[in-house]
Amino acid sequence: MQSYRLLDETEQRFHQNFLHRNGNTQVTSLLTVPGCVSALRARKAFSQLVADYPFLRQKIVPVGGEQYGFVQIEEQVHSSPCAAQPPLQPDILLRLELNRVLGDQECWRALVVPDPELNQTHIVLTRNHAISDGYSTARLVNSLAGYLGVSPSNSDKQKPGAFHLRLRYWREYPIETGKASHADFVRLQVSAHVAYRIDHLRATSGFTANTIWGGVLVYSYLRHASVPAVDLFTAYSLRDPGSHGQPLSKACMIDVREATFGDEPLDLPGCIKRYARVVSQDKALLGTKPGKPANQRPVAEDTVRPTLAFTNTGLLDRFLTHPRGRVLEFSTLVNRSGGNYEFVLHLGKFNGTWHAALAFSSLKVDRATALAFKSQVESALDALPTALNIQ
Repeated sequence: MQSYRLLDETEQRFHQNFLHRNGNTQVTSLLTVPGCVSALRARKAFSQLVADYPFLRQKIVPVGGEQYGFVQIEEQVHSSPCAAQPPLQPDILLRLELNRVLGDQECWRALVVPDPELNQTHIVLTRNHAISDGYSTARLVNSLAGYLGVSPSNSDKQKPGAFHLRLRYWREYPIETGKASHADFVRLQVSAHVAYRIDHLRATSGFTANTIWGGVLVYSYLRHASVPAVDLFTAYSLRDPGSHGQPLSKACMIDVREATFGDEPLDLPGCIKRYARVVSQDKALLGTKPGKPANQRPVAEDTVRPTLAFTNTGLLDRFLTHPRGRVLEFSTLVNRSGGNYEFVLHLGKFNGTWHAALAFSSLKVDRATALAFKSQVESALDALPTALNIQ
């Protein structure tokens, strides 16, 4: 067998989720850049990306005993035209690629869709979660924006078509794996008024924006579902803040912690305060084996509780080193086809705007229910107080 690097516990969990739950945990990011990017220009940019980030030139193989390992493969980037023109609307593109499941061993692929009418290009990058977290995604986006460079002023006169990019190693394997996937999402509308209330509450109370959003999520679901308790899983980065800018040896370094909210009635401020305590407790335990979920009051062990998850990729702008305008739009979502959560709140901020979406499995949640929960969250955001006592 070829030499390999064994996936760590988190990477193994993500990959096995992907294999056994219809592409569950597959990550898709969409960035929009100015100009119509040609296949040649994209191949050159992605070739540089693959050369600079070793985790992009590997596959994931079984190594025995339900374990998997990373194996290095040929790094040349290959492009192929799309058989049919993909849609140009960003969210429709995201949904399409979220549900186009990667091959079992393939770590990434990209779909490039020029829009000559608007003179811009959507680049949809899909990865196995074993090679993706919020930080590595931001690094990839920043590097790719630099490698693509400034859009040529004289774009191709011929109408450019859409094309796929992947490692040449996979050129004989079809893009369409034929695997059914049922990932869906709804966008939250975050008005300027709501953004102001979040910033004002953060400034006056000492709570982080992350804590406010987490509290809103729990409060909204308890009201929406009329359940006595809910489990919330939160993703935390394990990266050393001082390591920014250093070579990226691992692309996925996160810990996921569980907390139970239940039994006693909680208003919106109460949920925010409770979640702040949970985050404080979790951060003190990051990197250790999870124990009993953090909760204020005991909940019966045999109680079947709905589960939510929350992931915040933070402020993308702080990682962009290129002039403003190289990236026009950006968002990331994760395939939740497996239905192990009722909803997952995916949060990020770019160009001063909150990007928030509720991801779910259409096998578990119908769209009408998702839209009803979306309205509940938006109502809670509108009702945010202007100040809270942090005690």
